[in-house]
Amino acid sequence: MKVYEAIANAFIKEGTTTLFGLLGDGQMYWWAEMAKHQDLNIVDVRDEGAALTMAEGWAMATGNVGVCSCTQGPGLARMATALIVATRSHTPIVVLTAKVPLNNDRQIQYLNQDQFVTATGAGYIEVLTPSYAENAVRQAFYRARRESRPIVLAVPKDVQTMDCEAEGVDYRPSSEVYSGQQAIRPALAKLKEAAGIIAHSKKPVVIVGRGAMSAPAKAAAERLAKRIGALIATTLIAKGTLSESEYFAGISGQYSSREAIGLFAEADCVIAIGGSLSMHTTSGGYLYPKAKIIHIDTNQHLLMGDERGADCYVQGDATETTQELNELLEKNGVGGEGYRTAEVRKLLRESGRDPAEFEIEPGTVDPREAARVLDEHLPSSVGLVSSGNAHACGFRVGLINRPRPLQVYVTAFGCIGQALSTGIGVSVGADFPIACIDGDGSALQAIQELDTVARLGRKFLYVIMNDEAYGAEYHKLRAHKRDVKLSLVRTPDFAALGRDFGCEGRSARTLDELAKAVDEFMAGNGPMVIDLRISKNVISIPYRRLHFGLDV
Repeated sequence: MKVYEAIANAFIKEGTTTLFGLLGDGQMYWWAEMAKHQDLNIVDVRDEGAALTMAEGWAMATGNVGVCSCTQGPGLARMATALIVATRSHTPIVVLTAKVPLNNDRQIQYLNQDQFVTATGAGYIEVLTPSYAENAVRQAFYRARRESRPIVLAVPKDVQTMDCEAEGVDYRPSSEVYSGQQAIRPALAKLKEAAGIIAHSKKPVVIVGRGAMSAPAKAAAERLAKRIGALIATTLIAKGTLSESEYFAGISGQYSSREAIGLFAEADCVIAIGGSLSMHTTSGGYLYPKAKIIHIDTNQHLLMGDERGADCYVQGDATETTQELNELLEKNGVGGEGYRTAEVRKLLRESGRDPAEFEIEPGTVDPREAARVLDEHLPSSVGLVSSGNAHACGFRVGLINRPRPLQVYVTAFGCIGQALSTGIGVSVGADFPIACIDGDGSALQAIQELDTVARLGRKFLYVIMNDEAYGAEYHKLRAHKRDVKLSLVRTPDFAALGRDFGCEGRSARTLDELAKAVDEFMAGNGPMVIDLRISKNVISIPYRRLHFGLDV
């Protein structure tokens, strides 16, 4: 058996069902061997970085290890940003690539791949001898899952065609070695300490993070919040979790409503479950000035965004720890009304409205109203993927609130250009329609992947909130009284581009046109691009707080 055959067999035995990639001479033998498996879904993409980002979206949607592939040198180099994003998102992915033949660093495609990959924060494994081929695949999947990050597996081109002795059908996958993270039970002393803080609190808040988004963890968090009369808030990544509660206060941080910020200021206890309590979640430590913090996480310890430790840090699985905390509180007869009053319920029901008025340019719409139209016309059965780094994100995060099967906010590296590819990957992995909302500058960095969208033919809506500018820079320049024209960039007709790539395309310059386009998408079966022209004059609430110093 050749090395490339052994490696392809090992990938299949590891459970690979979907492969994202761009074919090159470095991995074409392996690719051809993989293609022999009829049950494998191969998604050809137009950019190597997009392949990795799609694998990341697929992993988010399925909970499995994503798989992608690119050629050596320049192919791998184009994955730089995507590797950083996936590493910081803690997403398990295996990347199969090649390398120029050993001792041949004068080849034009030579790259010191080990140092390159390590600089992104991802892991790197290289197959230097045929005998290591299968073990390398096992190690790659094992490490991707255990370390929750991408692992790049590089096989030099000359090694790929060498003969090797392989396990073949007897290959033992990494899942037999590592079946997944075990639930960590909390130390009883720490649990009692947390229960004591809660027992003395009158105004508790439960913050749900990424680590508490599973159904059992959500159920345990909801029972805890109900028992102690807590408000429920989330991190940005966990947005929408438990949003059906009447006492759901939205995202904790700069995206919080004015009303929620007022309620948070009264809190005397915060229980964070499965979230890092970053500077964004706590607004640099200013959001909960009176509260004692209980932090529940599987890590040994985490510092909060203000570089402080929690008053009580409990290492433990989100579900197990919250359930045991509930049981201990019940045993001790701890409970209370807390925030759960008719007055608070009414305040939250009416919160989030932005009374500020802005002049809306002709041929554009108020992005706040556009977000509400999208929320109203996209049923709860539609998942949402959104760029989380542009100015317009403030509108879609704050105003698209309907519960959805999956919500993904692309924020890990503060970069643009990742939302479309993430959305495609989520769409391939999900069994429900996906709406991806992006900015025009971000869209233009990955626009070639509309071809991938069209070829896949899935029910995928791509809404581009188009202000013909780099909106974040536009408003930062405006806040600092600099020339805003520096950020203006004429954009193409995205609806026409969508049609040229093979999707449906609609332009929306009024709210009625937007509503009609979304309804047409829902009535159809394939992909659609909506070029939504939004006003540059409307400033999001987070930007008014951060850059204009307004108390809104």
